[in-house]
Amino acid sequence: MRYFIQYPAGTSDLVADAMSHFVDDFRAEYQDDSAMLFSSSSPMERVADIPFAKNAFAVISEIRRGDINANVAQLAGSLKKSQFPPLPGPRARGFRVMVHVDGELASVAGAPKREIERTVSSCTGMRLEPSGRGQEYWVIGRLDMRDLMFCARLPKPARPKKARGALSHELSSMLVLASEPRPEDTFLDPFAGSGSFVVARLSLPAREVVYSDLDLADHRELLPGEVLRDRRLRLLDEDAMDLPSITDGSVDAVVTDPPWGEHEELPVPYEEFARTTALSLARVLNPAKGRYVLLCARRGAPAFEAALTDAGLAVRQTHEILVNGHPATVFVGDRRTGPEPSQQAEEQQRSRKPQESPASQEPGTPQERQSDERRQAPRTPAKPLLIGMGTYRRSLNRFSR
Repeated sequence: MRYFIQYPAGTSDLVADAMSHFVDDFRAEYQDDSAMLFSSSSPMERVADIPFAKNAFAVISEIRRGDINANVAQLAGSLKKSQFPPLPGPRARGFRVMVHVDGELASVAGAPKREIERTVSSCTGMRLEPSGRGQEYWVIGRLDMRDLMFCARLPKPARPKKARGALSHELSSMLVLASEPRPEDTFLDPFAGSGSFVVARLSLPAREVVYSDLDLADHRELLPGEVLRDRRLRLLDEDAMDLPSITDGSVDAVVTDPPWGEHEELPVPYEEFARTTALSLARVLNPAKGRYVLLCARRGAPAFEAALTDAGLAVRQTHEILVNGHPATVFVGDRRTGPEPSQQAEEQQRSRKPQESPASQEPGTPQERQSDERRQAPRTPAKPLLIGMGTYRRSLNRFSR
């Protein structure tokens, strides 16, 4: 079977690496910044459940791309009843046809549009419902794809409504999966806000999931009821810079989206904020198996990369993505190498003491030049690797049974 999926813009590398963990016999045929065409032997239900896919489609027919009106008429003439597979979920009584070309809805002349609608009705036995209820069939074209596709949109599981400005379900799931989730994990989001990462992590087996945010009182009422009732959830209203209720080395994985410093006022300069955040994460992460995924504005990425490294957190992967159209950077790493955060904090405290020798503070010393070079060196995104995908898929299969 051939499928087409759409996903958050800028995450194509993550998606390419992840797909083989979710579907069998995966073979990519086309991929761009926000969409992929592939073949797989997996049933439609599994493809529809891919957590980072915004939309998933089963490909029914294709035609060489040309004039859109002529193409739609040609597709209508080529469709046969045998090409329409049984779709997952309750059988719909109505349908509508959408035309989506090069990333936006396209207009089609009345005659070819009516012709393809009559063909779909004849092949499926469903009635036309232009208002949007029922099954959707899409005519899809992409800028660098030579063919135009006629597809059936696959129904996706219902998800809780997101708060305004919150990260999408798809991006939240993708970043949680990048943290290599394990059933025995203690998970933490110290800037939890609307709870996007917490909700995504609670969909997987975990020992404990910790939500922490200074504005817990405001956000609590926006959290889904099933999340608040989950016994694995622990709610804290603590400053991410201190996290007094979290003991040293007790957290296995952190996935978080600290304030970007663009639309909110930070109490300290951004570099200081990044440094304090990194030290706090390094303190609570398990020194043997602690992992983290941190999302930040791209213009703040150099400050965070330097802070993470200085705190003893290894940066294993770097991904440049878009979040609601805004450039962002994702850091994926762990605490398997580097100095202990307590030692790093002591060294930084000593470096601020007035009795320190003037030579060590002189601008342009070899030590400072080496530090500046490390901070200013261009980052090359590492080859993406979502090791946690296998755990996620096995968990889904076990619970479905």
